[in-house]
Amino acid sequence: MIHKRGHWIVLGYVLLGAAAGVGCREHYPHSCVWPATGDVIYTHPKPPEGGYHTDWDPYAATIELEPVEDINPVGTQHVLVATVRDKEGKPLPNRRVEWIIADPSVGDIIEVDESGFRASRGYKQGNDFAVSHTNNNDHVLNRGNADPNDDICLTEGQTWCTITSPVEGTTHIIAYAPGIYDWDKHKVFAKKHWYDVAWEWPPPGVNPTGTSHTFTTKVMKYSDGAPLPDYIVNYEITSGPEGMFDASNASTASVTTDNHGLATVVLTQVTPAAGTNDIQIDITRPEDKECCKPGVHIATGQTQKTWIAPGIAIEKSAPATAIVGEEFSYQIRVSSTAEVPAEDVVVTDVLPDGIEYVSSQPGAEVSGQSLTWRLGTMGANTSSDISVRVRGLRTGRFTNCAEVRAAQGLSDRACADTVITAPELILEKRCPSEVVICDPIPYTIVVRNPGDAPATNVQVVDDLPSGIQTTDGRQSVTVNIGTLDPGQAKQIEINAKANNPGSFTNTARASADRGLSAEASCATIVRQPVLVITKTGPDVRYIGRPVEYQITVTNQGDTDARNTNLVDTLPSGATFVEASDNGQFANGKVTWSLGTLAPNGSRTVSLAIRMSKPGQIRNAAAVQAYCTEAAADIVTQIKGIPAILLEVIDLKDPIEVDGQETYVITVVNQGSAELTNVVIACTIPEEQEFVSAEGPASHEARGKAVNFAPLPSLGPKAKVVYRVITKGVETGDSRFRVTLTGDQMRSRVEETESTNIY
Repeated sequence: MIHKRGHWIVLGYVLLGAAAGVGCREHYPHSCVWPATGDVIYTHPKPPEGGYHTDWDPYAATIELEPVEDINPVGTQHVLVATVRDKEGKPLPNRRVEWIIADPSVGDIIEVDESGFRASRGYKQGNDFAVSHTNNNDHVLNRGNADPNDDICLTEGQTWCTITSPVEGTTHIIAYAPGIYDWDKHKVFAKKHWYDVAWEWPPPGVNPTGTSHTFTTKVMKYSDGAPLPDYIVNYEITSGPEGMFDASNASTASVTTDNHGLATVVLTQVTPAAGTNDIQIDITRPEDKECCKPGVHIATGQTQKTWIAPGIAIEKSAPATAIVGEEFSYQIRVSSTAEVPAEDVVVTDVLPDGIEYVSSQPGAEVSGQSLTWRLGTMGANTSSDISVRVRGLRTGRFTNCAEVRAAQGLSDRACADTVITAPELILEKRCPSEVVICDPIPYTIVVRNPGDAPATNVQVVDDLPSGIQTTDGRQSVTVNIGTLDPGQAKQIEINAKANNPGSFTNTARASADRGLSAEASCATIVRQPVLVITKTGPDVRYIGRPVEYQITVTNQGDTDARNTNLVDTLPSGATFVEASDNGQFANGKVTWSLGTLAPNGSRTVSLAIRMSKPGQIRNAAAVQAYCTEAAADIVTQIKGIPAILLEVIDLKDPIEVDGQETYVITVVNQGSAELTNVVIACTIPEEQEFVSAEGPASHEARGKAVNFAPLPSLGPKAKVVYRVITKGVETGDSRFRVTLTGDQMRSRVEETESTNIY
């Protein structure tokens, strides 16, 4: 164990944590040490003995620090951000960074990145030393105020430290990454200069062209706000219209702050012009020769001066069409388009011949066809609307222009066209002449105004015939078109469907204002394919024998059955043998592509399968074509046949009198069905006598007869063996006989075996 700052650390545990970090890009060794939460554990920056002079973090290669040098007012906070990267320049998470304020320096560490939950997370140890670790994820460091512009965005592999100083001077900061093996790259340096200076930049301004504008920069102490005289403030025009400062009659000026800390210049335009001047401002603390302090650049700022000229604009609008004798309106909008007022504004509008003045708002000075409005002075960025009510006296195209004039030679003109016309109404309807019942029936209705005036309140009503309805279930469709301009057409699409086959005529009607009406019809024949499937085959088949089926598909409808596909699903356990008409077998199914079946057309196919097990099977076939389908099935009983082989052999033939003979009785079911109640009966010849017996069932011996109890079942391909032992009692050619019976056998099976006794 080692003791560090009052805490005991298990050496083996630290070594284990360091070892776990080696070779792992994402985890620095500290992440495996002191994993528990709780009080911060002050860990050593490198491994214990044996790890100091090795590349124990082979991924860490460089450390960066931002900013390297900066200026801040005393009493403010400054955030430094360190980034640890690998050899490819990619940021590394979980790397330790030590923050050191070098002597002699002013300032203190205020706060350090303490993200994480382990006891080895970041900590501050005094005001001149702190430890943090680079982050695993991106996040934003919020300074606790409502201004998002001073937030600091941190990425993976970065960590931070905050410093401050209450007095002027320079803080020398060292950021040290102990995991970097290269001593030339494991530390970086930064300087922070603190001055008791604050400033206020002049705000941007907007002025009329040809005027002047005053810029004032204020310089003061940050600590108490006291003004700072004799600071040098330099102004420079960096873009925009040509201008000059009164202090220099040039585009640059250098001014010192007065006893109030103010540095003021006046900007004027060389030639009045609209645009924006960008002004750069630099503040420099003057040289203090008495105490040997050189001049110092304190801050750089920006402001703007925008010059604007008065502007005037006019817009005019009118309906594209109007009907003879009906009133319509011209709309005029006059706008002061700049940040300064427009003066002596006058609007005139001369109506064309054929257009009659009715009224206006505001009222106009009327002289024949000429209308005049005197608007006087219009404020900056304001507008005035004029509405003129007129009436068309004859058909034709009429162009009406309005003009606005204002002081300083400003003017603008706008025109609008109106065509005076009369409306008409016609209706067209289209539909398919023939469809299949599954197809949608698209009705297309076109309502058109071939006239030269708008048709208003146009409405189209389509009452569908009985047996037809829209795809969303409606029997009638009403569409309010509204206004149809001259030459304009509206197309209505209605998707319908038929409930049954037949011939259907559909009529649509259109109406509009002024008694306009029209109608149109079209007819559609709805047809339907109807597939019928029949399937035939045997009622009974034996195991191993082909089971043949015939399938007939007929189209009993009045239109083609397109893309007809027939699928026969084989029963479980079936083996496919063959199929006619190029039937394709795959995944337990046989598929036929029958193509198109015409009305009353028919196709017959066949297939054969084979079953290996008894039982009842159901073979199903289904046919499907566009807009029709059908199915059928058939049941076949699959039976098996038991075939019994009985074999009897003696093992010692010949034998001596008083010698023993063993007869082995083998029963094999070579068939495809089981044999039940299998009974074996043995008859011993006169030359022998019974000794013993054994087999799959119990036995009973009486005299020369040995009978075995019935065996409940002998399945297909099954075999059983019985043994009977006898003793020879007299010489001769003896005959041992065995008889086998079973439920499924029409006659018994007998077998004898000859044994010579000497």
